[in-house]
Amino acid sequence: LKAMTPDRIVGHLKKVLEAEMVAFEEPALWQLGRAADGSMRDALSLTDQAIAFGSGKVCETDVRAMLGSIDREYVFGIVDALASNDASTLLNTIAGMAEQSPDFGGVLGDLISTLHRMAVAQVAPDAVDDSDGDRARVLEQSARFAPEQLQLFYQTALLGRRDLPLAPDARSGFEMILLRMLLFKPQGTLPAQGAPAAGKSASPAAAAGPAKTATAAPVALDDSI
Repeated sequence: LKAMTPDRIVGHLKKVLEAEMVAFEEPALWQLGRAADGSMRDALSLTDQAIAFGSGKVCETDVRAMLGSIDREYVFGIVDALASNDASTLLNTIAGMAEQSPDFGGVLGDLISTLHRMAVAQVAPDAVDDSDGDRARVLEQSARFAPEQLQLFYQTALLGRRDLPLAPDARSGFEMILLRMLLFKPQGTLPAQGAPAAGKSASPAAAAGPAKTATAAPVALDDSI
């Protein structure tokens, strides 16, 4: 069976809940749709759990608590700290988030999703959905980064998510991923306006200066042929 997209899952959940006259908040359905990972059966099962958890309603805060998700304010706090090149704020945001004992792999997934939407906003603003009610904020934040930065952040987050289980603990692994984003910039990219220049070239070889051109040794030709 083909995996269903979150928007199709959300559309079906809306019809089911409206038919059953169950009150719901749309952002909560998007969380359920993404958590179902393409399975309508899982989405319906999660929705039943959410109804029980929320005493007959499907509310965003209840679904976040049930799934172990964090408030998206933390994700935007991370994005804001990256835009400002502010390591102190970045680490303080992670510390505040850690008090809720989050799934750092899930948080990284939320950040990857946000970076994707910001990258889309830079090239096709009309294509950015408002599934979490944060479209205006995504558009605003996307304007604070060079396109190359977002592409590098996205790639760094993807690789970091793969390697996260190898870290001594999830929080330290998560912090290192974000510090890489803060410190390494694509070549030729300027820091955000008014921000301290904390970034380095994304290519370690660039720090060594311009490469010298090797002189090819003359080749002896065999004129006996």
